[in-house]
Formats: sequence, structure tokens, C-alpha cells
Amino acid sequence: MKKAFILLCLAAGLLSCAKEIAPQEETKGVPMTFEFSVDGQTKASKTAWTDIDVIYVFFKGLETKHLMLTYDSATQKWTPHVEPGDASLTDEDFDGLTEHTLTAVYYPTPVYVTYDAEKGFFNIDTDAAGTLCYNYYLFEEDKAYEVEGTTVTARIALAKAEDFVQIHLPCNTTEVGGTFGCSLIRPVACAGVGVDGKIIEKKLQAGARLKGIADADGLLFAGRLTSPGTAEDYTFTFATDNEIYTLLRDSKTLEAGKQYNFPALSETDWTVTDAADLYVDLGLSVKWAKCNLGAATEEDYGDYFAWAEIQPKDDYSWSTYAWMKEGRDDWQYITKYTIADGRTVGIWYEGETFVGDGKTSLADYDYADDAAYAALGGKFRMPTKAEMTELKSDCTWTYEESHNGTGIKGFLVTSKKEGYTDKSIFIPLAGAMSGGTHMSDAAGKSVGVYFSGSLDETNLSGAWAMQILDHLSPAVFSGNRPVGFSIRPVCQ
Repeated sequence: MKKAFILLCLAAGLLSCAKEIAPQEETKGVPMTFEFSVDGQTKASKTAWTDIDVIYVFFKGLETKHLMLTYDSATQKWTPHVEPGDASLTDEDFDGLTEHTLTAVYYPTPVYVTYDAEKGFFNIDTDAAGTLCYNYYLFEEDKAYEVEGTTVTARIALAKAEDFVQIHLPCNTTEVGGTFGCSLIRPVACAGVGVDGKIIEKKLQAGARLKGIADADGLLFAGRLTSPGTAEDYTFTFATDNEIYTLLRDSKTLEAGKQYNFPALSETDWTVTDAADLYVDLGLSVKWAKCNLGAATEEDYGDYFAWAEIQPKDDYSWSTYAWMKEGRDDWQYITKYTIADGRTVGIWYEGETFVGDGKTSLADYDYADDAAYAALGGKFRMPTKAEMTELKSDCTWTYEESHNGTGIKGFLVTSKKEGYTDKSIFIPLAGAMSGGTHMSDAAGKSVGVYFSGSLDETNLSGAWAMQILDHLSPAVFSGNRPVGFSIRPVCQ
């Protein structure tokens, strides 16, 4: 009995000890050290690196984590930091990599980096709201690095992306909010880096407004030169809320890969236009431009634009539409400004799942596809459907067979608002462009058609527009996106 009692006590003791023994913690590997150097002559816009400069390093095949290299001007060295800040890179991370290459990116402005596990890439934005930096960036892609034990070494040599051009514009503090424009410069953003190490770019249309970053005594603008060596002359515009500056240069002005110092806005090279000289205040919710976009006088027809395109062209058809899937000519293959309309045949659906952008207004992309904003900047843009309806209902429309004896048909649009009944604008019956043909008549009558910035949510092939026939009241209707209509800008 005594022996049995002793055995029971031993068993109880063993069980008690077993409960107290914790499982061995799984090893997380040994943290790596990084010895990186950066070629000092590769920075594009400054003569030297500064303490605010950061280079972001992504290792091919490595998810979630990346490096930030911060510069110390006192030691002229780059210090690596693993991001996210509560993470570390260990030898186990690198043991699983089949290829030792990295991609390094430098931005001239602070950025936020987040990892998208579903898509397998690192998003790079200028703020938490997902704003992209449409300016220059420096990078090196597929750069080999060495791993010896727990030490990673690499020498990085950064360079601008191909075909970029940079423009430095001296500005004072009242002008720094302005935007810069040139029809042959395309804004480009380095929007991220994939786990495969490839740069992910996002591009706006050529001629979209460029937003500058502070640089020395002014702003630095950058984008991809779309037509180097073209015979076309360049028109540059810098626009603030109150003024539009215009500068003309011949076709040899710009060369890809270079930076240019433009004259200060106070120099006589620039032609200055007061924004208030371009519009009429009719007492409505917005002020209406005196002329059509691209016109020099109120009787001129001006240019024609497909909806959400910012440059006139020769052929206005589905096959040439900017937001059409390559090789297609059917509205069901529109790639931008699409909504969940319940149809599953378009490319904005995958099976029953909507994968389009859900955008219904040019404002949804910060007016990047707004022809009026691209040309004039500042507070100018295309009108909304509601603003067109307001112009129709709150003004008197008087048909004129020959405005001011010019032979141009159109309507004198006069405000009904108290205090503004002496204010009016003239809207010509400028016709429209279909394919490569100018269409001036509808049912035997002269016609004018003007796009708004609002998508027709009931008809994805169309956007809201105003149609004007001689002797008839204007009507707001749905116009096919690729057809070339006139644009009458408004000012907020």
C-alpha cells in the first residue's frame, strides 16, 4: 500500500510539472544587417542629398516588409530602417528568396508605403487618402545584391524614368498653388512596386495639369515627354485661381532627360491673362466662360472633344476613344467611368462581381480628364449636368441668325436673375464631330452640342450634354462618349 501511494504521488508530480512546462518559442531567425551605398551623382534636381531624403528598397519575392534608407548629411551615409516599424528582416526571410535582386525608388516628396496582400504589391502614396505623386521619381530596378551570412550589401545608382523632362519655375508664395500645363507632357506617378520587383506606373492623359513640388525658390514640375523631336511648337501655361500665364516656345525647347529653368512669371516672356476676363457672372451657381474651349472669340466654334478626353483629334469614334480596351470598338469595353449597372458582358464585371471604378463625374478623378481644366487650370472646369440645367432654366435664350453680323448662328443667353439681367453670353451652333466628319445639321437644322462633366448613369455609353437647335429651346440629353462635342467652361 505504501509503495502504491508513493507511485501515485510521483505520477501527480509528473503531471504537475507537465502543466508548467511551456512549449519552446518558435525561432524567428537572426536579424539581418544592411550595408548600402548610393551613388552621389544620380540625384536629378539637387546638387546633393539632404537630411529629408529617403530611398525605399523592395526585395524581389519578399512580401509585407521593405527598407527605408534615410540620409544623414553629417556622416554622408544612409541608415536602413525596416518597415513596418514593428517588423524585422531576418535570415529566414532571405533563405526563402530564389533571386537576390532589389528595386530602389526615390521620391522628391514624403510618401506612405502600404502592402496590398490581395494584389501582391506595395502601394506608394503621398498621403493616407491614396493621393499619388505625379512628378519625377528616381529608381533602379532588378539590382543584384549580395547576402553573406546575415549581411546584405548593395550599391544603388538611381536614375530618372525614361523620357522624363523637368521644369523649374521660380514662384512667390502667392503662386505656389498653381498648376502647369503643356499638351506634350504626360503626368506619370510611380504608384507602387510589385513583389516581382517591377515598378507600377499610373499615367494621366498628355496635357493634364502638372502639380509642382517645392524646390529651391519655386516649383518643380515633371512628366514624360510624349513626342520628343516633334515639329509642333510648345505652349506652356501656369494657372492660379486668378491668373493664367502663357509661354510659347519652338519645338526644340524640350529634350527628354533634361531639366529646364523657366523664366520667372514676372518676366515679359509670359503673357498674363486675368481669369475674370474669361467669364461672365450671370448670377448663377457658377460663372460661364465667354467663349468655347479653343476659341479666340465668342463666335468661334473652338475645338471638339470626346467625353473625358482633353485633346482634340482627327477621328472621333469608339476605336479611338481614350478609355476603350485596346483592339475593341464597343461601349461595353469602356475602361474608365463605369458603374454597377447589372450587366455582366462588359469588362467592368468578372462574372457577377463588379470590378469597375464606380466613378460618375470628372470630379471623381480630380478633373484629370476635364478638358477645360487641362487647358485653363485654376478654377475652370466643365459644367455639371445640374449647372447646364440651371443655365437652361434661369436664362432667356434668344436665337440669332447672325451674331453681330458675323454670319454665325447661335443663341444669346441672358440671365433672368435680379441684378444680372444685363449679363449674357453667346453660344454658337458649332455642330459636332463624328468619326472624321463635321456634323452641322440635325433634322435640317443647325445644331450645337456641349458636353458636361457628368456621366449618364442610366447609359454607360453616354454622358450628359446640352443640345441646341435653331429656333428651339435647349435640351439636356445623353450624348455618346466618343463623339466630338464643344465645351463651354465654367469657373467656380
